[in-house]
Amino acid sequence: MKKSWIRLVALVLAVSMLAACGITTGGQDSGSAAVSSGSGSTGATEAVQEFRFAIVDDPDSLDPGYTLNTFAGPVFNTCFVGLVRYDVDDNLVPGAAETWDISDDGLVWTFHLVEGMKWSDGSPVTAEDFAFAWKRVMTPEFGASGAYMIYQYIKNGQAFYNGECEWEDVGVKVLDDTTLEVTLESPCSYFTSLLATWTYLPVCKAVVEANEDWATDYANYVSNGPFRLVDYKMSEGIYLVKNENYWLADEVKLDKIDLMIFQDLNTALNAYEAGQLDGLTNVPSSSVPTLKGRDDFYSISLFSNTYWMFNTTDEVLSDVRVRKALTLAVDRTSLIEDVLQSDAQPATGHVPTGYIQTDGQDFREAGGDYDIGVTAKIDEAKALLAEAGYSDPSQLTIRLNYYTSDTVKKVTEALANMWETNLGINCEIESSEWAVFYDQILNLDYGVAAMGDSATYLHPMAFLQTYQGDEPPLETGWRNEEYDELLSLALASTDGAEADAYLHQAEDMFMNDYVLLPLYYGSARMMMKDYVSNWNVTATDAFVFDQIEILPH
Repeated sequence: MKKSWIRLVALVLAVSMLAACGITTGGQDSGSAAVSSGSGSTGATEAVQEFRFAIVDDPDSLDPGYTLNTFAGPVFNTCFVGLVRYDVDDNLVPGAAETWDISDDGLVWTFHLVEGMKWSDGSPVTAEDFAFAWKRVMTPEFGASGAYMIYQYIKNGQAFYNGECEWEDVGVKVLDDTTLEVTLESPCSYFTSLLATWTYLPVCKAVVEANEDWATDYANYVSNGPFRLVDYKMSEGIYLVKNENYWLADEVKLDKIDLMIFQDLNTALNAYEAGQLDGLTNVPSSSVPTLKGRDDFYSISLFSNTYWMFNTTDEVLSDVRVRKALTLAVDRTSLIEDVLQSDAQPATGHVPTGYIQTDGQDFREAGGDYDIGVTAKIDEAKALLAEAGYSDPSQLTIRLNYYTSDTVKKVTEALANMWETNLGINCEIESSEWAVFYDQILNLDYGVAAMGDSATYLHPMAFLQTYQGDEPPLETGWRNEEYDELLSLALASTDGAEADAYLHQAEDMFMNDYVLLPLYYGSARMMMKDYVSNWNVTATDAFVFDQIEILPH
């Protein structure tokens, strides 16, 4: 596979919306009503510190530098610790870096690593491991999906990626075993948020150099976080145990985490109700009305967007008028309320709600809706089709591609029905397993395809950069040099208001070409037993499980 992307492949399953922040649960200090000793708890025996949690599918890779696929998120978030990390209260706090200094001009960051930090195999974690990991990501031959998340920010990172300079010229310097100096191209107000993404995680240089397939050698998988991977059975589960070499191991209560794989959400929910699971990352949309009143149901807001991608090289879809007509013919309110039975927010742009600009406005509210309605605009859509030469829409056949998922299937069928009913066009639906589907995306072998994007950091760039450059991580066939330049100008700007203006111009250009069909901004709808305390899933979809304690129940 050429690349492995998708911060939010699973977000098409996440459709409820609360506030634009993560929900912290558990612990006496968190104020969560859902955390207790359990309604039937006797307290007679000490709880077994084992946590069984359902995820939706197999990751495409367990190498944190290579993939942005969200199915791997719970593994990376629990097995590794970057320079900074999230805590259970949704704060960014020191991780592998105990402290750091920032120069007055905001360009030079000096990180001081935790003394005595070790890999799970007992070898020392050094600043060189971080530098090695980042160099690896910024080396084109490695094929990292998130390379741009590093090289666009680090001094001379882009030049190194393009083969225009040597590594010695890049702004990553190892001063000693515990000191890493990072020089940025320009000041970046959200750099700490970037550092919390798994693209910036370290890998053990000695292990990787000795075995380039280290991430598939599960019995010898080396990490620096609170847990270590001991086994992975495809389509069954990923198994983690407490890492005794973790420098904060005394604070970790759990002995074991089983990440069980359930592609069928109903089967997962049944296992949860039967007591075979302690938590679920997603629930079936049909079950939400009966579950949402329960104390163990959580709708956690994510900085995310669920949408469909247009193949702009397709003979029919290459016409922007056709793409806009299909976008306008969708009744988002009906999709959300009737099909998904959700309280999600209809999406009318690419960047979701949740990012507050320098002027205090929400970026989405300031950006407008691009003529996209929350209900269908059928007459306008038909007029656009006629203008494009399709006065008889029955001449049109649109191919809808989606990956195997109960919820995505419902959305696909609803879209096909709306287009057939509202416009009179024909729809062909194709379903594939994720690996096949993703390969179709990369090779433009689709018509309109299900997708979603969940930001790993709280900034519009997390969405807008997805479609930047000659080799974007998701392929639509759309390219625009002016769009790329606007994002570069936003990155380089030290004026917050000016940067926001560039970002709006870029989104305007993108959305007015109707490259995507936005559907809804959503959240993760989860189940978690009341005896599971001190956990968190952030607005950037980071799983904070290292403080979990299983209470008597």
